[in-house]
Amino acid sequence: MTLHADHLSLTIGKKQILRDVSFTARAGEVSAIVGPNGSGKSTLLKALVAELPSTGDITLNGRALQDYKPWELASLRAVLPQATVLAFPFTVLEVVRLGLAAGPDASNPELPFEMLSRVDLDGYAGRYYQELSGGEQQRVQLARVLAQVGRPMRDGHPCWLFLDEPVSSLDIAHQLTVMEIARQFASDGGGVIAVMHDLNLTAMYADHVHVMAEGQTAGAGSVATVLTDARLSQVYGCPLRTGVVPADVGVFVLPQTARA
Repeated sequence: MTLHADHLSLTIGKKQILRDVSFTARAGEVSAIVGPNGSGKSTLLKALVAELPSTGDITLNGRALQDYKPWELASLRAVLPQATVLAFPFTVLEVVRLGLAAGPDASNPELPFEMLSRVDLDGYAGRYYQELSGGEQQRVQLARVLAQVGRPMRDGHPCWLFLDEPVSSLDIAHQLTVMEIARQFASDGGGVIAVMHDLNLTAMYADHVHVMAEGQTAGAGSVATVLTDARLSQVYGCPLRTGVVPADVGVFVLPQTARA
């Protein structure tokens, strides 16, 4: 089962943001979308979930996206936006239950607590969302998303997580927590599509990488074939090398060491 997009183009106002982008993500894999600021990563994600209108064709699990009813999509996929602002004083539990109400497991009162535990927020249910740090709020939103889809497989079909910069506000320990959740969701049969800035975490966790540059695809495939010195240097506009530590660097910290 896949999510597949053919020849997506998207214009906002008079500016074309996406130009003839094709994209494929497979269930059972973590697919990362990477690229510099303004390259169209988040716009591509929004196009894939039809949050923004685009030209082209999108299929999910072999079915045209426009053929799904809203409630079917709500039970099949969940979207974590880059930022969420709440104007009213919701508790953490109320925020997570928003996802539960939209999903097929609304009869399970323990699911919100289970998802909060998964994102390392045990004991936070009664706290007000606005009182939390940015990283804690981000993990609350991930718990909401996980509560919505409930599990990676449903009725023999994979469910999907769409994550827009899911680790942007997190310390290194919680970055790894979130990426392990994504990895486990995929390992259990679901599909994960994540917009990523951290190329180290991308290299550690992604099965498939889609590189964006100026609204177009600059490369797509496995980590080893896509994250090359030449491609990264060209896309990011600075000399980059993979797997090499410069001789004059005395101290450096990589997530790989924490994972080990």
